[in-house]
Amino acid sequence: MQFKKAAIAATGALAITLLSVGPAGAAPVDPFDPQPQAEYCQPGKRAAIPTNTANTLDVKYRTSVTNGTGSTQNFKFTSKKSGTTTYGLSITVSAEMKAWIFAKIAAEVNGSVEKSKTAEIGEEVSGTVKPHSTLKGDFGNWRENVSGWTAHQYSNCSYGTKTYFNAWAPYRTNWRVYY
Repeated sequence: MQFKKAAIAATGALAITLLSVGPAGAAPVDPFDPQPQAEYCQPGKRAAIPTNTANTLDVKYRTSVTNGTGSTQNFKFTSKKSGTTTYGLSITVSAEMKAWIFAKIAAEVNGSVEKSKTAEIGEEVSGTVKPHSTLKGDFGNWRENVSGWTAHQYSNCSYGTKTYFNAWAPYRTNWRVYY
C-alpha cells in the first residue's frame, strides 16, 4: 500500500488535502463520490424461497383394512372426519411479509395453493387389497412445503443476518393408500 496526497481544492491560502489509501498507481479516491459505480437497493425487509422441499399430507382421518384370505378382496374407504389446513410459517413475521411469502409460493412454486383447505367427510377411495395383507389409508390435505430466509437488505444491496424459515400452504385434498 502506498499513501498519496491529492489536492482537491485551493482557495487563496486554504487548501484541502486528501490522503488516499490504495495500491501503488491507484487513482485518488474522490471524497464526494467514493463509489461512483455502486449499485443502489431500496433498504427494507426481504425474503427469498430458494428451496422447494418434499410435500406432506396433513392427515385428518386414518383407516385400514386387513385381507386375511388367499385371494384379492375389494375395499372402499370413506372419510369419517373433516379438518382444515391453513398456510403458515415456522417463524413470526409481519402479516404483510407472511402474505408476500404466500404469494411467492403461489407464483413460483404451485399456483394451486390456497390460504386454507378443508378435507370433507364422505370422500371415498376404493380398489383391491392383496391376499394376506393390510392396506392403510390416510385422508387429508397435501401441503406445498418450501424453505427460505428473510433478512434486512441495505442500500448497498448487501443483506444483514438471515433468519431461515419453513413455510407451507394447502393445495389438494387426497387419499393416500399404502401397504
